[in-house]
Amino acid sequence: MLKRFGLTALLSVLGGILGLALVVVFIWGWFTSSWVQLEASPEPIAELLQIEREQVWVESESGILYEYNSAESCQSDCWRIVEHIPEAVYSDDLEHFDVKNTTCSPTLPLFGVEEQIEQCHVEMWANRNYVFALQRDGELYFWQSNVYGEWLVLELFFGLCAGAICLLVPAFLFILLPGMLKGLSKRPEK
Repeated sequence: MLKRFGLTALLSVLGGILGLALVVVFIWGWFTSSWVQLEASPEPIAELLQIEREQVWVESESGILYEYNSAESCQSDCWRIVEHIPEAVYSDDLEHFDVKNTTCSPTLPLFGVEEQIEQCHVEMWANRNYVFALQRDGELYFWQSNVYGEWLVLELFFGLCAGAICLLVPAFLFILLPGMLKGLSKRPEK
């Protein structure tokens, strides 16, 4: 019977860990966002130079500078030739605190990436990730996600509890309860 209690406890701990892992992946935005393939560039891209939210500046293999504007909404003719890369001008919005040249959370996996450029905008209620990835075959992809932190502790707590309960209930019904019933039925009658 002790083994059944131990197995039930182990399964509830594993459920809690699984619940935490799913909540963390949810917080990172992996369930709510995906990589978007962008319109092919006019020339093969040699290097990703700069990013500003949904805009990226690249240098082609022939040395021409291109800007891709609005990766989220542009459908066609999104590339334009530019003379130089503008200086980074960050917002003076009161809810906008910091811009980092890295993501706020891990990027959704994308295989075959040759070069990646990323940015995190730390704001009052959310951190916003912007990532452009150049694959080995020359395709350019964009990923954007928002990480909301105001309910982080509650989300982690509920993920832990929900995961533990999701494995505790079946463990109780199929491992612990049958053992208890079996033990009660073997009791000598008085």
